[in-house]
Amino acid sequence: MNVIRPLLRRTLRPMALVAAVGLALWYVYSSRASALPAESSALDGEYRITVRSPAHSPAILEPSRFVVEIADRSGLPVQAEKLELKYWMPGMFCGMFTAEAGKTGQAGVYEAAVIPVMTGRWVMEARIEVGEKEIVVRHPFEAGRS
Repeated sequence: MNVIRPLLRRTLRPMALVAAVGLALWYVYSSRASALPAESSALDGEYRITVRSPAHSPAILEPSRFVVEIADRSGLPVQAEKLELKYWMPGMFCGMFTAEAGKTGQAGVYEAAVIPVMTGRWVMEARIEVGEKEIVVRHPFEAGRS
């Protein structure tokens, strides 16, 4: 018993300090990692594709509107010849879902209804064909959190 007490006294403070620093680092880096962009873009030299999340985090099993914008280098809207939207949860086995994109009345702007089935992080992939080019942009978003 006499040997254990001095050993505990010598190691307890350093262990508490390491635990406190670890918790502080975890808090800082987890909050940074959770900050997802409101929009993601891809620029291939001629065209810019932007995928934008809704203003509020998508709710589970309810449709949320995502916006896809296509423009040329100078910012003029461009119509896609083909637009495919898929979304999935990375690292999960809940499948890959597709979303139908419809025109909004504005040239080069499309809307898609996305219905996430689980709370957590998702990825939306927009695959667009314009002329002979295919452009892909992936956009992370989080569902079910307010």
